[in-house]
Amino acid sequence: SSGINAEYGGAADSLLCFWRDITAEVEAEELRKDEEQSGKQQELSNLVRQKNYPAAFALSLALGMPYKCLTVTEKVFQDEDGEEVMRNLITDLAMDQLDTLLGYIATWNTNSKHTVPDQKVLFSLLSSKHFPVLARDSKMKHHWEALIPYTERHFERWTKLKQQATIVNYTWGRMKLTQV
Repeated sequence: SSGINAEYGGAADSLLCFWRDITAEVEAEELRKDEEQSGKQQELSNLVRQKNYPAAFALSLALGMPYKCLTVTEKVFQDEDGEEVMRNLITDLAMDQLDTLLGYIATWNTNSKHTVPDQKVLFSLLSSKHFPVLARDSKMKHHWEALIPYTERHFERWTKLKQQATIVNYTWGRMKLTQV
């Protein structure tokens, strides 16, 4: 009569079990979490729109949104002092946030479209005061190992592009000389 949907059950082993239906409570908790997540995502969008990149960067790390964090970092690097801002952002991060960021960098690094921003963030991380600690941390080892093959691949691709650009510039210069 109290409105609680519950049952008792027993067996030959003399244990009495109390079963209570918590479906409504679980659904209410999931709804609350969804609303909270939506509110934080809206806050993140507002921070990006307001160009408050430090707060947006931290919130995207906290929310576990690697591609939103990538978008924020791209916007940071569009500013004239973007590299300095990124170094300051990384300097202010705690170890768990650095672990998250390193995982994001490893994820971004798998796609050549994200090479430039992810390598800039990686450089900022490698040149930060945290690097000696990160390099020795055994929990970070899998991130470093994930970065190596794709970083090498990007380096080879950039090297080939640079060689091709040099050849094009040389050929163009020679063509201009023969026309004179």
